[in-house]
Amino acid sequence: MTNQPETESGRDFAESLAAATPTPGGGAAAARVALLATSLVRMVTGISLQKMEGDSGSDATGAECRPAILEETGESATELAERFRTLEAADIAVFDNFMSALRLPKESEEEKTARKLALCDAAEKATNVPLDTLSACLEVFELIDNLLDAASIGAVRLGADSDLGAALEFSNAAFRAAELNIHANLSMLGGDPRLEALSTRYGALRERFEEDLPALRTRVLGWLKDH
Repeated sequence: MTNQPETESGRDFAESLAAATPTPGGGAAAARVALLATSLVRMVTGISLQKMEGDSGSDATGAECRPAILEETGESATELAERFRTLEAADIAVFDNFMSALRLPKESEEEKTARKLALCDAAEKATNVPLDTLSACLEVFELIDNLLDAASIGAVRLGADSDLGAALEFSNAAFRAAELNIHANLSMLGGDPRLEALSTRYGALRERFEEDLPALRTRVLGWLKDH
């Protein structure tokens, strides 16, 4: 039994996304795309495990280690999938929270002050959700890199390895979509002391992304070319 929120089926989500309503929107879609990336990683680990069943070309120690590497990666991808499901639901919730703050009265000075604070609180929450999406997307990068590390030294035999490239590109798309929400939300925090910390966190994630993406993409393409 899980406490994770339920998410719509692919068809239902696509129709909800197409509706003339503000939610679900780009942030939720980013989390859904990243969720698909984790599914691809899990599929690769599953096929690779099947491919290695009955492999008698290695010693007992190697045979024991090989499935463990794949199983651990699959489990990590499953955990990430639950996080993306949570982030999808959270993105919808924080936008609704922001809209509630936007509708607060603003007649008196006290009301204006309270409304401004509520909007900043809502903007902070609405920024942290896509920031968490960026961080989780980078964890997908790590899973792909780890699988290639294991395969490059012969610790595993990968099956459906081209789908690691698809998982990478889905994560890339999710990252870029989520950061658009970050830009929009940070712009609402002008003058608020929380802006600096959020901007710093975003900058660090963005820097890592710009460093890791081209290197991992080159590595994936090189692997597919040679195998």
